[in-house]
Amino acid sequence: MKHLPAIVVCGLFAVIVLAISCKREYSYERRANQPPVADAGNDLLITLPEDSVLLDGSASSDPDNNIRDYAWKKISGPSSFNIYTPSAVKTKVGRLGEGSYQFELTVTDASGLFSKDTVQVTVVKPVINNRPPVANAGNDQTITLPANSVTFNASGSTDPDNNIVSYVWIKISGPSPGNIINANAVQTQVINLVQGNYQFELRVTDAGGLFSMDTVQVKVNPAVTTGACDNSNRPQVNASLIPFGSLSEVSAGATVASAGNKIVFAGAELSGWPQSYGSSRVEIYDIITGTWSTAQLSERRSGIAAIAAGNKIFFAGGRLGDGAVDRYFSTVDIYDVLTNTWSVGSLSEPRCYIAAATIGTKVFFAGGEKDVNYNTSTKVDIYDLSANTWSTAALSAPRANISAVTVNGKIYFAGGTSQNRTYSPSDKIDIYDNASGSWSVSSLRGSMGLLAGIAVADNIYWAQDCVVETKNVNSGSSSLSYLFKSGASWIIDNGQNIVLKDGRLVCFRHNDAIPDKFDIYDIATHTWSIGVLPQPVPKWASIISVNNTIYVAGGAIDGVLSNQVWKLEF
Repeated sequence: MKHLPAIVVCGLFAVIVLAISCKREYSYERRANQPPVADAGNDLLITLPEDSVLLDGSASSDPDNNIRDYAWKKISGPSSFNIYTPSAVKTKVGRLGEGSYQFELTVTDASGLFSKDTVQVTVVKPVINNRPPVANAGNDQTITLPANSVTFNASGSTDPDNNIVSYVWIKISGPSPGNIINANAVQTQVINLVQGNYQFELRVTDAGGLFSMDTVQVKVNPAVTTGACDNSNRPQVNASLIPFGSLSEVSAGATVASAGNKIVFAGAELSGWPQSYGSSRVEIYDIITGTWSTAQLSERRSGIAAIAAGNKIFFAGGRLGDGAVDRYFSTVDIYDVLTNTWSVGSLSEPRCYIAAATIGTKVFFAGGEKDVNYNTSTKVDIYDLSANTWSTAALSAPRANISAVTVNGKIYFAGGTSQNRTYSPSDKIDIYDNASGSWSVSSLRGSMGLLAGIAVADNIYWAQDCVVETKNVNSGSSSLSYLFKSGASWIIDNGQNIVLKDGRLVCFRHNDAIPDKFDIYDIATHTWSIGVLPQPVPKWASIISVNNTIYVAGGAIDGVLSNQVWKLEF
């Protein structure tokens, strides 16, 4: 019994030793952190106009399941691209252009270990068959000797595949003189032209050998007889500008029209000094009460076409700016003189310096300048008064500053200026026949750009520079006469036109170097005289004849804008 404690102690010791020995045998070492595995997805191919893809890194993995962040970046390819969410597992990449891109995905775990993978994105153009070009030889041109050259410009030609390789100009008809300086240039001159009608052809060819052709006509008028514009020896008539009233603000170049017992001046080109371009002010004179009032256009602008139809006056289009940075308008403000109310309509496209005329129940707004490059329009907007509906038609050639007159059931849209800042005059006359609803084309005897026009009985009178063409619409014959001096021009949408008083036409000069004289033509006797004023004529004034009284409003005298309104007497 003395040895029992020793045995117990020895047994307990053996158990402890055995326990320690078992723990060491089944212990393990702690495993080190392992890096993630980046997977940027499969390479991608897209065809323009599609320009975006979805990059997907969701197949990336980490043995320790502790991915902390993702980072996408472009490592090669065209400059145009946008990674919308660079730190997302999936992100859209847009604004891709033609070419091959490589994008890199970096995947980082919580311990800062990382790996990378790349994906290639290829962007290709759509596969299409070659298409032919479209030749554009430009507008027909008219010149008057001694001018004997014109410039052709084929830059308006286009190709759907952008692969034009050659331009060729040839003369296909006309007098034998006339030399093309560079027949293979986009823009070239033709010189040594003589009186007559020419036709030239432009051939445009693309890289695939496809081509198209267009023609352009050149009309060369004879020289104006020497001295035709020097008629200062004509009889002179004393005239006067009698102060009559005042506009509510100084202005020049306002459009003007009359309906019922109202005369309305609106949208002055200049309405302050220093110059403030375009105005919303409307000046209204009541002939019966002899009172003035004002209104406002829905939008401030100038270069507005004005036309009266029944008891309504339409103010269409216009621009706002100084000719360098302009905004163009499709707005049509409509003033009902009977109810003294206003409404607003819209043209089919914004433009200014539009021709306006009315016939039957229709009101026409034709052509006009439509952008800051002075490109002109063929558009004709037609408003039907009875149906309150709009429709459109087209002129034979784009132009602005056209004269529009109505006579014997037809509207004659004559002359005007062409596009691209050249202000080239046109000889076109587009004729609308109200009875048949049809259009035809004729021509002036010579080109007229900034022209005026008026119809009296069966005759139309058009004037530009010193030339006046008189056309009898019944016989179709025309004749020429001349003002007393060259240099006259008119912008109808700035309130400048030929007016009629006591059976005599008044060609009031607005912007030339003859400040105190104007031309008078007696229709009955077919004779010309010169009206002489004791003071300078206001430049850029607006003029209108109502009930045989001529009103002259605004303008500038010695460079200072005026708000004066006068009656012109002679």
